[in-house]
Amino acid sequence: MEDWLLALPSLLVTLREGVEAALVVGLVLTVLGQTHRQDWYPWVGVGVLGGLGLSLLGGGLLMVVLQSLTSMRPRWQYGVEAGLELLAAGLLTWMLLWMTRQGRAVAGTVRQQVQQQEQGWGIGLLVAAAVAREGLETVVFIGAQFSQGWLPVAGALAGVAGAVLVGYLLFGLGMRLPLGAFFRVMGSGLLLIVGGLLVSSLLHGSKAVADAGVGLGMLVWDTSSWLPDQQWPGVLLKVLLGYRDHLYLLQLLVYGGFIGGVGTWYYRSLSGGASKGAAVRGS
Repeated sequence: MEDWLLALPSLLVTLREGVEAALVVGLVLTVLGQTHRQDWYPWVGVGVLGGLGLSLLGGGLLMVVLQSLTSMRPRWQYGVEAGLELLAAGLLTWMLLWMTRQGRAVAGTVRQQVQQQEQGWGIGLLVAAAVAREGLETVVFIGAQFSQGWLPVAGALAGVAGAVLVGYLLFGLGMRLPLGAFFRVMGSGLLLIVGGLLVSSLLHGSKAVADAGVGLGMLVWDTSSWLPDQQWPGVLLKVLLGYRDHLYLLQLLVYGGFIGGVGTWYYRSLSGGASKGAAVRGS
């Protein structure tokens, strides 16, 4: 069970990213139906497949590069993981804050772009770009966990399946889902996941240049004897909250600063902007 919990972060990230892509695809289909261009529906499917293909291609290339680097210099694995974790943390943070504030504006922009298209292939490109953007962000996140093997990939596949189900319930069956609450909960979870990425990145960075913990300050706690982060329930706390059984001062400061600073910005954005759920209902 402990092993399967390692798939949870990629499941949550992929589910959130996938639902965002599903909302864009659903909005495109809605606008096409409203403007009596149902004959362009196949181009939407082409765009979805194209976006997924680009994401898979990017993921495959990334994994080949990572495997090549770490096989040539095994110690480089720590540096590569640290860099990817920082990149993933940056992308996910930007996505979380920017999309929270711009959800309604993005829906309006997509609607306008669809209405302005004069060729079906333009619709395909629009959808492909939206799907590929969300997919590549997910690919970077999964790449940052490449040392964990196939479990992050399994979690990502489950997240994609969940996103497809949400899209079908919304636009296929016409159900009204509490998307605002969904994105608020997922956003809170994402904050904790990114905080854990930063903690892990610092540790991997210290391993890349020296021994673990060097340059991270004093050891704040060592709970490995009674709550190890590789066994239940410590692994659950690690996956959901960024818990580590060895935590150094710099890790604690970075984690606390991120959760406090970015978390405050995020929740203020929620109160000041429209959610994606409102954007879709408004369409």
